[in-house]
Amino acid sequence: MNSNQFIWSDRFKIGVDIIDREHRKLFSIMNKLLAYNEEDEKQKWAYQEGIKYFKEHAMKHFAEEEVYMASIGYLGYETHRRIHDNFRKITLPEVERELQQSDYSPDAIRHFLGVCAGWLIGHTLTEDRAIAGKASSKWEGILPEDQQASMKKIIIQLLQDMFHLNARVISENYGGEEFGKGIYYRLVYGTKNNERSEIYLVFEEKLLTTTLSEVMGIQSNKLDALMMNVMRYTAQQFVKRIQMQFPSAEMSEVKEENLLTYTLFEKAFDRNSPQCSLLFDTGEGYFAYCVMAPHLLKETVGPVIREENAMSEIKKYLEEQVDNNKKRILVVDDSIVMQKAMKDLLDKDYQVVLANSGAAAIRSMTLDQPDLVLLDYEMPVCDGRQVLEMIRAEEGLADTPVVFLTSRVDKESIQNVKSLKPAGYLPKSMDPAKIKENIDSFFRKKSILIVDDSIVMQKAMKDLLEKDYRIALANSGAAAIRSMTLDRPDLVLLDYEMPVCDGRQVLEMIRAEKELADTPVIFLTSRYDKESVQNVLALKPAGYLPKSMAQEEIKKNIDGFFKNNR
Repeated sequence: MNSNQFIWSDRFKIGVDIIDREHRKLFSIMNKLLAYNEEDEKQKWAYQEGIKYFKEHAMKHFAEEEVYMASIGYLGYETHRRIHDNFRKITLPEVERELQQSDYSPDAIRHFLGVCAGWLIGHTLTEDRAIAGKASSKWEGILPEDQQASMKKIIIQLLQDMFHLNARVISENYGGEEFGKGIYYRLVYGTKNNERSEIYLVFEEKLLTTTLSEVMGIQSNKLDALMMNVMRYTAQQFVKRIQMQFPSAEMSEVKEENLLTYTLFEKAFDRNSPQCSLLFDTGEGYFAYCVMAPHLLKETVGPVIREENAMSEIKKYLEEQVDNNKKRILVVDDSIVMQKAMKDLLDKDYQVVLANSGAAAIRSMTLDQPDLVLLDYEMPVCDGRQVLEMIRAEEGLADTPVVFLTSRVDKESIQNVKSLKPAGYLPKSMDPAKIKENIDSFFRKKSILIVDDSIVMQKAMKDLLEKDYRIALANSGAAAIRSMTLDRPDLVLLDYEMPVCDGRQVLEMIRAEKELADTPVIFLTSRYDKESVQNVLALKPAGYLPKSMAQEEIKKNIDGFFKNNR
């Protein structure tokens, strides 16, 4: 590993100084990480500091690059930003979590360096050069987000059903990076229309030895011919199970199969742009699933409308559109009777999802975060308080509103969860119409997004406002845009002084996005000098409030804003 170094050359330059300078810096940081000795007793501290430094520069680079792309009107801006978001929101946190959980084991270090270094080189040579017209984006043909999300869910469920593996997505844009000692398996299918599709399955070797040994009832930590043949058969069954969920992707038969070295895999992978390329951490090793099937994007993705079925298909389509816009409620209760009662009560106006345990709830929230959780207190294994603690401990789930719907309404139970700040506490004995009325009232609340890099300030504003408003939190401009894309707020409270992008730049980004441009933004900041105010007046914020203002006055101003803008 110490001999592997990235040599900076002109082929990495795109001709934009601010981008090229940061690329060179990121390469330098990765080289320092590669140079650390795994046997050094100070390795853990060195990697912690090096990774922290890498993250800071990567986030700074992404923000600057996104501002530059927006300034030149780059047509691939949305796709490029989606790739950045995937890396900063999914890939980096997951590989860093693996490092921490394994106490910086050699395998975890190899995963981190392989994934991050491979991503950096591939992204620089394709996506970044595409900004300057010097290359083509590799991800122009990627499947739409809804189909991509469906693919992720299906693969995660199959890994659980077939191999009892609890997998997590590491990357939604796996670019063929080498993440350890791997087995590279390629399947070529012929379609009904005589078109070819390629499927690549990449297994970390230890994943195969662990899972196949269990399937075959043997103990072995080394692959042999028998295991490889079992792998081939199992992989084809795995792909077939996935195809069953995507009728448009049905393939008649395997035309060709190959076991590849990494070099051959890299060349084959680079020939075509993937429609789907996902990387997972299974807990027993890494696994990648890549689809190269350009015809999928040309095929009809919905039912064909003909004269005889036009009215029924249009009606079905409109019903589905209404359902997709409904708020999503997760009901967590070990009683099937209670689950059915809540589904019958709420199903008309909400998308209702059911879970019968804390683990099932966390799993459901991970796959598709709900707008509200209705949580029972008395459940086996983990009670409601423990489930809420787990939710609050997970960064991606922590802000999800949770209302207890339970038979436990004694003072002690309520006190036990008060510090975890549930959004409410409803007794099951309450009249169903009243339960529905309370839930409807919750969703009628106006929503406010608080954007501030200070956790203390976030907490203070949430405590001040959450009784009367639905609150979401973001600690950066990128997080704010992401949050607004998923659930557009009625108001944004925006700090001015933040790292990477300050408040003015964040507001510029909001105003530049057609779907977000008219979202009201009020500055709530320590910067209210004349120059700062003048800098944002042209962007027409809805207001400008000093943080030094008394909290009751801040609340009064926000209440007044909504009253005046009914």
